[in-house]
Amino acid sequence: MNIDKKDLVLVRDSQKILDTELESKRIGYYQDSWNRFKKNKGAFYAFIIICVVLFFVVFGPYMRGYTLKADAPIEAARLGNLVPKVPGLEKLGFFDGTKKIEAGKQFLLDMNSNDFGKDIIISGLPQELIDNPDHPDYEDVTKLEVVVNHYRYTNYVSSYKPERYYSIVKQNEINQTDDDPLAEVKRTLTQEEFDEELKKNSVIDILQILETDNPADPEKPFFQYVVRLNQFKSTLGVNDPSDVYFWFGTTDEGGDLFTELWLGARISLIMALAVVSINSLVGLILGSLVGYYGGAFDLIMDRLVEIIVSIPFLSVLILLTLRYGNSLIVIIVAFTLTGWVGMYKTGRMQFYRFKNREYVFAARTLGASDARIMFKHIFPNTLGLIVTGLALSIPFFVFTEASYSFLGIIEYANATSVGMLINKGQAVMMHHPHLLLFPSAYISILMIAFNLFGNGLRDAFNPSLRGVE
Repeated sequence: MNIDKKDLVLVRDSQKILDTELESKRIGYYQDSWNRFKKNKGAFYAFIIICVVLFFVVFGPYMRGYTLKADAPIEAARLGNLVPKVPGLEKLGFFDGTKKIEAGKQFLLDMNSNDFGKDIIISGLPQELIDNPDHPDYEDVTKLEVVVNHYRYTNYVSSYKPERYYSIVKQNEINQTDDDPLAEVKRTLTQEEFDEELKKNSVIDILQILETDNPADPEKPFFQYVVRLNQFKSTLGVNDPSDVYFWFGTTDEGGDLFTELWLGARISLIMALAVVSINSLVGLILGSLVGYYGGAFDLIMDRLVEIIVSIPFLSVLILLTLRYGNSLIVIIVAFTLTGWVGMYKTGRMQFYRFKNREYVFAARTLGASDARIMFKHIFPNTLGLIVTGLALSIPFFVFTEASYSFLGIIEYANATSVGMLINKGQAVMMHHPHLLLFPSAYISILMIAFNLFGNGLRDAFNPSLRGVE
């Protein structure tokens, strides 16, 4: 078939046709990892929770508005085991500083009729009993359950009349003894201390004045005052106990549990970061070298690791603490002596797995050095598993350290750990559940958050998922 060349006409002869320019922006490996991490809602919310926890670890110990007397542990202990009370939430009916107690009839009636005990009992005390306490129907009543403002109640018991007052009086009658029923609330003050309390207007009443001779000046005898003080005003400087807020309650020593918890968490996390950093540095360096080069070095390290793994960690911990004490450095050394083995195995396995891949052969053919191949080509492919291991190592250490503190194997001399708080809390959990609730909740939330966070990082840093929606 013959076609005339004149019939062949070029289409768009005057217009250039070019490839369409890509509209998407070029992103790097880490930006792509961050984008994928944000799409994992569980991991992202876990990251936010971890940030909140870290905020309280750093600033929580400085958020308390009350300073207990460090040099007066007895005074502070009289404010022990207060229930949680949070501003705002108290109006909703929980964490409102109220507690149900069981007390004797006469004690409750006296507390309710005393000006200092005003507004302590919230509910549970029958009006008929208040109006007629000698009614025959109430003769057999020995104890009553009532809901009280626990802060005012504690102030009343520690300042005015102990809860055991009537039982001591009764025992004196039975045993013909003269034990002082007010001994628990009496304070013996020197003249200087008495004058200082007067400035604070915290003296309730003077029970006795003790006068002794002054050898230096007989005309100026020494005076001591036996008094009853307003405990909250004397210890915390607060006029009204209802104005005091301990968000997590107080410990049996009178310390603020909110502050104690974050101080213990700070110690645990600082030690966790130190242990994880040392274990990761030692383990990854050795593991990457052994996995990449192999040979005799691999055989020697395998035998060494087998020996180290066969040593029980608990034995190492106990021997070190018995010999060198429970200082923070000793605990860190105990966790790092054998702790690097896990990261060593991870690094060795990953580098051995990827060192014979095609892209590694290509890089080696093009003249790339071993260091460049290890850190530019192999390390990014192992980063997901390594980061996951690091993220999970922190809660593992916190949980392990708390467990041994709970069991009494680790006992810090001048510091508090979360495990020690849980140990104290479980002993009194039936009467003061808040002492166990908050430290346990912290451990649980931290473990769950770090697990979700670690899983999210593993998926985000997986190079095989790059560009996958």
